[in-house]
Amino acid sequence: MISCTEFIPLYSEFFKYLEANGGEEAVMDYWIHISDTSIGDKTNPNSLASKCELFGGFEGSKAYWGHTLTEEACDFIKLYDYDRKFILSHMRHCPSKGMLNDFEHVEPYHDYCGHCNVIYSRVLKNYGIEFARDHSKIDNAECRSLLFEKGNEPDIDWKNMTDDEIRAMAKEDGSVEFVDLKTEDNKYLHRDFHLLGDNALSYCGDKFGDEGVKDFLTTYVKNYYSPQIKDIKERGLVAIRDWIEKVYTVEEAIELVHFDLTENSLTVTIDKSPVIEYMHGLNQEPGKYYIEETRTLYGAIADACNFGFLLDYYNENGGTRFKFLKK
Repeated sequence: MISCTEFIPLYSEFFKYLEANGGEEAVMDYWIHISDTSIGDKTNPNSLASKCELFGGFEGSKAYWGHTLTEEACDFIKLYDYDRKFILSHMRHCPSKGMLNDFEHVEPYHDYCGHCNVIYSRVLKNYGIEFARDHSKIDNAECRSLLFEKGNEPDIDWKNMTDDEIRAMAKEDGSVEFVDLKTEDNKYLHRDFHLLGDNALSYCGDKFGDEGVKDFLTTYVKNYYSPQIKDIKERGLVAIRDWIEKVYTVEEAIELVHFDLTENSLTVTIDKSPVIEYMHGLNQEPGKYYIEETRTLYGAIADACNFGFLLDYYNENGGTRFKFLKK
């Protein structure tokens, strides 16, 4: 399993993989696909389209980002003007872009933040909403956005307003209010990222076939998990156990995973997949390639560390048992 807290590097690496195999046009095609099949998926109650269908463009946007920004533990201030129907946002620090900036062993995709405008604006326009963004400071993981009803753009200097100026616009009658949150106010655990990760593998399979999925995940493992590979080569099987234990602890599902560590082998048994369970709660089904987050990913880790890997079973609920073996 790839933790939802590690989805962002998967996203970035997939953008790079697509560009290497089809140029920037291939990346744009994928962003449009995300917009249409994920952000615009009306069958998923957490999607932007579902929120807009239920509440309308303005209120739906408020509901959607109120959910996502807290689960992503963003540092931001948002202003909601209910009379003029606009939302002004100053993202002081985006944890996703900040995470990519902090990596020393992988480079982020050169236009990583470009996907935000594409995937959201395509959906919002269906509900009469315009979405403007200022990416002049994205290198510092900072951005601004303005969301407003079509033809009713507010006359404000939204790209340059200070947070104090934003706060000063609030009104006691509640017609204009703001939300101001720090990263430490929330926990970074956005499980909807699992759906986007599964979507990426399905898209990869559709474009490049089974071997393409294996090739991408193997490349991703070698690039992103290079620190874990180094640790495993130094400490052996116990390092694999510690790593998987950490992943399931972060996902708040440690009770589902069990380890049997001997001198020559590590057996990992997982009762069920917390990801598949979460998907089912949203009326979603994992794609045919979701299994590769176990089979190919751990197999690639084993190969890189000169261990054998054996997948004993993997059932429809994601219950699985696999082994790492000393050669």
